[in-house]
Amino acid sequence: KLAENRLTSSALPSQVGLVIGKLSSKLDRGFVYDLVPTPPNDASEPPCSVIIGGEESNKSKKNSSRAKSQSESSALFIDTDWVSEHARQVSRMLLGGINVVGIYIWVNESLFKNSTITLCQAVKGVAEATSSMMTDWNERLLVHISYSPLRWTCRNCSLAANITSSSLRPCDFKMGKVLGSLQTFRCTYNFDVR
Repeated sequence: KLAENRLTSSALPSQVGLVIGKLSSKLDRGFVYDLVPTPPNDASEPPCSVIIGGEESNKSKKNSSRAKSQSESSALFIDTDWVSEHARQVSRMLLGGINVVGIYIWVNESLFKNSTITLCQAVKGVAEATSSMMTDWNERLLVHISYSPLRWTCRNCSLAANITSSSLRPCDFKMGKVLGSLQTFRCTYNFDVR
């Protein structure tokens, strides 16, 4: 709910970030604990943006047909290198069996459908950047949060060599309180700066 509130209040047309959780090959199940947005890169550019195509060819048409055509020809740009670097850094900070298990994307439904190959490439880049942390799992999660209409869906993304639109497969996604089941350990060290 906190992630959903953060996304809806941001008023951004798109956002990409990391899915933090735990995947179990024995149970054939995964747990998602948090969504971590990828920050802007060193040049202060967002990690993902919407590319509207065919704008010049639609100028003479009516506004309603232009808007429909733009939404159909729009695509998503994801800075895969930057998202992968973010995943590498975050995965090094995580401990206790919690890993970067995929990415999430905040876009509308039609833009998601137009960008499945781009999304699969981003998932694969994140998987390669964090491969030393999760060697026994050949899939990662892609969580899509649509704001038009507001809906959460989850897909398994296969890490096969060839990325095609069939690399994404739907999977069950249930909301629940899982953080309360985790144990917390705190450790402090006293030392003298001298």
